[in-house]
Amino acid sequence: MENKIWKGRIAKNTDEAVDKFTSSINIDKELYLYDITGTAAHVMGLNKIGIITELELKKIIGGLKKVKKNIEIGQVDTAVYEDIHSLIENELGKIIGDTAMKIHTGRSRNDQVVLDEKLFIKDIIIDLLNKIITLQKNIIKIAVKSTDIIMPAYTHMQKAQPVLLSHYLLAYFQNFDRDKASFFYDFEGSDFLPLGAAACTGSGYNLDRKFLKIILNFKNLDSNSMDTVGNRDFIIDFIYSCCKTMMHLSRFCEDLIIYNTGEFAFIEIDESFCTGSSIMPQKKNPDILELIRGKSSLVAGNLLQSIILLKGLPSTYNRDLQEDKKILFDAYRETASSIEMFSKLLEKIKFNTVKIEDSLKDSFIEATDIADYLVKKGESFRKAHNIVGKIVKYCLDKKIKLTGLKLEKLKDYSSFFENDIYKYANIESCISNKKVDCGTAKKQVILNIESAVKKIKSSEQELKKLSGRIADFSKIIENIK
Repeated sequence: MENKIWKGRIAKNTDEAVDKFTSSINIDKELYLYDITGTAAHVMGLNKIGIITELELKKIIGGLKKVKKNIEIGQVDTAVYEDIHSLIENELGKIIGDTAMKIHTGRSRNDQVVLDEKLFIKDIIIDLLNKIITLQKNIIKIAVKSTDIIMPAYTHMQKAQPVLLSHYLLAYFQNFDRDKASFFYDFEGSDFLPLGAAACTGSGYNLDRKFLKIILNFKNLDSNSMDTVGNRDFIIDFIYSCCKTMMHLSRFCEDLIIYNTGEFAFIEIDESFCTGSSIMPQKKNPDILELIRGKSSLVAGNLLQSIILLKGLPSTYNRDLQEDKKILFDAYRETASSIEMFSKLLEKIKFNTVKIEDSLKDSFIEATDIADYLVKKGESFRKAHNIVGKIVKYCLDKKIKLTGLKLEKLKDYSSFFENDIYKYANIESCISNKKVDCGTAKKQVILNIESAVKKIKSSEQELKKLSGRIADFSKIIENIK
């Protein structure tokens, strides 16, 4: 019972099974730095309103520094504590004595844990943004080298139209750019100081919350104490962004898994990112891609867990919310490791240009452009579509290429056909015909690559600004000696 910070009301020792069941220390010990940082700021706030003396403040800060060091070098037995909050308070008491009993004045574990989680999320958002930017840079590197490689674009997993490999890669760049925007948004949504909410109705001490906001580097103040202690929307928003990122990674992985098959052979994954079979000696399996695809389902599950955890709770804090940290940590870890691993794998992929070029042959992939040709000559699109469909069927029956038909035969289907159809319908023209600003024409793709590079630079500048908006324990205490 000696480590229970609520032992005054509960006379009996809790059952050992209860201790194990209610303990969260194995999960929330990862928040130790954020709990120490928040505690340092809080006692500075207590000092400002005269609850803690200058001497006590220095004593507490010095003790917190030692607690931090002891945790980091493994000298603290975390298993004997209920949660990270009781660990910090009790370990501080071992170092500075009864003065440690003052650090919880004017706050509750209810607002304390929200503070820890928000500080944590702000940090990990910066980490994930860095990883996404690195991935985007790798995509751009490959795109720059691939502006002359033409591949089939697929719809319904059927060859549809020719597209530049660079244009295909830029599609995923856009996916991750939206993910990046989501995480920037999540940072702003987490940037509200919860301290002062206490248990649910607000602190009984006149804490200077604007002072606390400044030293903890928050942009805004939470405005309703009941909402503050029960709010986990910022966690749901963050996990949703993780889920979306993992979904995009999963789709990219699925493409590459398909392109890596012997049937396609569009790409070769470096052996250092593959595994073998326990029974089939010839196998080289894309396990990394498959694992990321699998992990995306775990993060999707984390999102559902976080929503279901909240959906039936009455207002303010309930102990169910203890479970939010495991969900949060799992979503972050799976997402961070997947982005990093995929980014490294992507760097070492080789594209088999011969196989890709072969895949364009005998595929009738130029059919849409032939229909467009007829429209530009004066035919309606629906008639043109019907005409080209009949031509394709004829070619399939006769086992010949579209471009292998003589002009006389083409004229049997439409008088609009002229000699220039052969130039218009070749694969390179099919690419250059797509001149719209979102299209695959080479000039436009190059412009979009340049735009992507600018987006990355802009993101890096924004990220640098965000990095200056996180709480730093050493900076908070640097003037207290």
